[in-house]
Amino acid sequence: MRTAGVRLIDAINDTIVAVSSASGHGIRGIVRLSGPDAIAIAARLFVADGETCLSRQPGFRRISGMVWLDTTRRLPAEVYLFRASRSYTRQDCAEIHTIGSPAVLAMVVDGARSAGARLAQPGEFTARAFLGGAMDLFQAEAVAATIAARSDRQLRAARKLQEGDLSRRITEWRARLMEVTALIEADIDFADEPIEFITPGALRSQLSGLAQQIEALRAGADAAERFDVLPTALLIGRPNAGKSSLMNALSGLDRAICSAVSGTTRDIVSAPIKLGTTEAMLLDAAGVHEDADALMREAQARVLSAAEHVDLLCLVIDVAAPPDMSAFDCLRSTPTTPCVLVANKIDLLDEETRDHRQTILTQAAPANVMSVCAVSATEGTGLDHLRDALAGQLGHRDDLAEEKSVVLSARQRGCLASASQALDRAIAEAEQIGETVDRAEVLALELREALDALGELIGAVTTEDLLSTIFASFCIGK
Repeated sequence: MRTAGVRLIDAINDTIVAVSSASGHGIRGIVRLSGPDAIAIAARLFVADGETCLSRQPGFRRISGMVWLDTTRRLPAEVYLFRASRSYTRQDCAEIHTIGSPAVLAMVVDGARSAGARLAQPGEFTARAFLGGAMDLFQAEAVAATIAARSDRQLRAARKLQEGDLSRRITEWRARLMEVTALIEADIDFADEPIEFITPGALRSQLSGLAQQIEALRAGADAAERFDVLPTALLIGRPNAGKSSLMNALSGLDRAICSAVSGTTRDIVSAPIKLGTTEAMLLDAAGVHEDADALMREAQARVLSAAEHVDLLCLVIDVAAPPDMSAFDCLRSTPTTPCVLVANKIDLLDEETRDHRQTILTQAAPANVMSVCAVSATEGTGLDHLRDALAGQLGHRDDLAEEKSVVLSARQRGCLASASQALDRAIAEAEQIGETVDRAEVLALELREALDALGELIGAVTTEDLLSTIFASFCIGK
């Protein structure tokens, strides 16, 4: 990554500034400074209550006062101080917390730049944390994943990488591989001596064990891109069955227009829903029926097309109306997609009639209907049971599988693949020799390649281009 023509590593002692709170308006906004002059620059912008001198304060302090926007205007603010080397970046850091107005925060940043700070580049705060030893590259990338997360599932996946367990495992693999590589290189150095530092059999055994562990991680790792997509459930059924009301009730959002007029919903709308500890994307679309105008027929065609690509169907039936088995016709095009039958509007029926009609629907349901849930979308009755049924049908995304899986980016999976391939080549060489010294140079070359791949994975081996690629994907202020 380059900063005004200066390499990132060369610019590490610049004092940088940026807005580090979320973009847009908010109750609170944060301007972050890091570098040798961070606290001194903050002191030029901020007047503490009681005439407290910022430069004399220790770290881990919150100080109330006023921040100057220009020579005449100031606003209430707080400054949080962090001293090197116990800050996020391992440098002196100051955070100015004030009103979350983009215009106000921009004025604070301008003031800091006038006082000598440089505007931070994307990811530069986290890059300094990495370069200062506060985290490895795995954990730095997890910060970016945390910022970009759009669901609890993505946050949990990023948290697993941030905790560092995987980094420690890879560091251990590198240490074991370094020991083996040192023995191979000793064979090269003492090739003329009658000394065998490691036999081909012992070499194969050690490398095979390591290769199996790396391959197990590769096989069990999900691609990070997969966590960008939540499982989908589509509400389908006749017009006025209560699909939109059900969507609003499950999502807690007024995404869908609710009306007694048939055909109110024509476009497919979506909203995330919580299913216990699981999440899904719920889709609501036009009701499917035979007597439709041209526009509604087009909308219904989109519904049936969408039904072929979702993980779960929710067939909503107005159970208050007399049973109509033709409501199941919309499932004919998707006979293998699992379906939850939702008998809606039970609040309009007495208990005996409700149970009777639910039994009729259960007996007539096609084979892909996995369960029947009686609900009232308007009153909320039965929604917990419905959530459990939806979560049960999306069980391939459950928390147990998530806990056992590791989510890796394309870069991380590529590094593991390179290490695995280099080890496989080294093992193949070791299987063809009687003494290690016979192919020691080739073996050492392959093992060094595996070491470099694992080192690049956690940042023990880096290049300026690699850092540029990784940290450029961050937002400014992180």
